[in-house]
Amino acid sequence: MQTSIVARHCQPLSAMPSSSPPHRLARLVSRLLAGATDIRRGEGRDVLVAGLLFFLILSAMMVLRPVREAMGLKHGVENVRRLFLCTVGATVVLVPAFGYLVSRMPRRAFLSVSFRCCGLILLGFYLVLTQMPRPIAEFFAPVYYVSYSVINLFVVSLFWALMADLFHAAESKRLFPAIAVGGTLGAITGSLVAELFAQQSAGHIGWLFLISVAQLELAVWIAALVTRMRTPQTRAPAEARPIGGHPLGAVVEIVRSPYLMGIGLFILLGAMISAFFYLTGMRIVAAAAGTDQQRTMLFAQINVWTQVATLLAQAFVAGRIMRLIGVGSALAVLPVCSAAGFQVLALTPTLTAYMLINATYRAAQRGIARPAQETLFTVVPREEKYKAKSFLDTFVFRAGDASGAQLERPLVAAGLKLAGLATAVLPIALGWAALCLALGVAQSRRARREAQKP
Repeated sequence: MQTSIVARHCQPLSAMPSSSPPHRLARLVSRLLAGATDIRRGEGRDVLVAGLLFFLILSAMMVLRPVREAMGLKHGVENVRRLFLCTVGATVVLVPAFGYLVSRMPRRAFLSVSFRCCGLILLGFYLVLTQMPRPIAEFFAPVYYVSYSVINLFVVSLFWALMADLFHAAESKRLFPAIAVGGTLGAITGSLVAELFAQQSAGHIGWLFLISVAQLELAVWIAALVTRMRTPQTRAPAEARPIGGHPLGAVVEIVRSPYLMGIGLFILLGAMISAFFYLTGMRIVAAAAGTDQQRTMLFAQINVWTQVATLLAQAFVAGRIMRLIGVGSALAVLPVCSAAGFQVLALTPTLTAYMLINATYRAAQRGIARPAQETLFTVVPREEKYKAKSFLDTFVFRAGDASGAQLERPLVAAGLKLAGLATAVLPIALGWAALCLALGVAQSRRARREAQKP
């Protein structure tokens, strides 16, 4: 059997007295979590199953993410910039294909087809990267990087589109942070599994692909379950019909809607700043780790700490922010963290500082801003929840990635390095924060109009 390219790149309290300390602690934790998520009577089962679905999806993606990072860094940061551009091109193919599925199939059908197609693609990469001769595997390594980058965004976007379709606006503010906790637990699990397998022999790494494919298949069945649980009998016939519309209708919907264009600009700016953080981390890790296997394990460790910080933000902060100061303020946490983070990194450009700042930024992004971002889609028509959202979450996000990667190059040149990024991020963050507040106001107005409908 030929040497795998993956291997080479990845060398019971109720019975206790009420006065006992454990019982008081349990009640305190219960109050903290209840205040953060506000899950009401009868909603726990739906949140649990939706969280399980998100657990499977993010775990399936995170077990393979360190492999992608190691492959991307193999030929340097400049190679990553080129791969970003290729990823944008790949999303151009995805958007009309998914639009066709949405137009022609009922929701359950296009969900299962989408997840299974992604699983088959990953299964194909398992065979190519681990079983084929070295020249073929070398050729397909960058193809894997691009494909994973598209699949990762697509399946997460599809999950949140389903959630925005099944939960109304008022529920989303209370329950989306709790549902997101399930995904974070999945991401932590996937990162730990990836780190564990990266420490084993060459043959073990290939199993990560099979684990990911199995989780995506299980996600198909859990998605069908949560859909049945959240769909009243009165809507059952409508659920069996295709959503309809033109396969390329997403672009038209976005151009006609200032609200969707505002969301698109928010996603674009967020992707640009995320690219700055990503490439900064690539350079710091490349300097700190000498081999591909060491880099794979280091990326997995960074992912674990990031997801732990995200979990804390989701469990104790996100729900309170959205309920007490609104969706717009929850979104605005992200630009504030980005500006502050780069100022600190410019002063202390070390691996430890990067890991702490990156964990804080990603916690704000995934734990606070992401549930708030998905709440924005609860007040748009159903076709826009799937078509326009998919376009924004894939093409627009990857376009922001690529733009940020190209903009980052001159900002770190001529000796400016992180000081140049810190200077550039500040005005971007100010405009980004103003946009967040405006989107929060627009979402509230739409939610009130929806509530007034008979």
